[in-house]
Amino acid sequence: MDSKKVDTMTKHFPDPLIFKDAGMVAGSRVFELTESFRYLSSLGVITVPAGFVTDGASIPKVFWSIMSPFGEYFEAAVIHDFLYSRKSEVYDRFVADNIFKEAMYNIGVPWPTREIIYRAVRLFGWRFFKGEKP
Repeated sequence: MDSKKVDTMTKHFPDPLIFKDAGMVAGSRVFELTESFRYLSSLGVITVPAGFVTDGASIPKVFWSIMSPFGEYFEAAVIHDFLYSRKSEVYDRFVADNIFKEAMYNIGVPWPTREIIYRAVRLFGWRFFKGEKP
């Protein structure tokens, strides 16, 4: 499979996000990072390793016509998925959610979108924290 590249590098996201389609898991499209991806957060550097699998923002299909799982917040969602995974042991859920909100801010996601997504992960994210997602 060909790799895809999201090249919106900024001072907070110094690497391009390079991934390949990894198929479908539990009804969601998933992607595998083919290179590591870093986010320079206010709390330190977060590195998502090559090989990590993500489904982007975990938005239920019923809302995809309004908000795509692969929208302008995709890079931030990859960081958040990693922080929620068992591969990351550094931060608790509250801090992971706040890093997600910060990352969305740092890539220019508008305030209303940031707030909707942040509030959704605060309300429903507990089901996925350190679980089997994607």
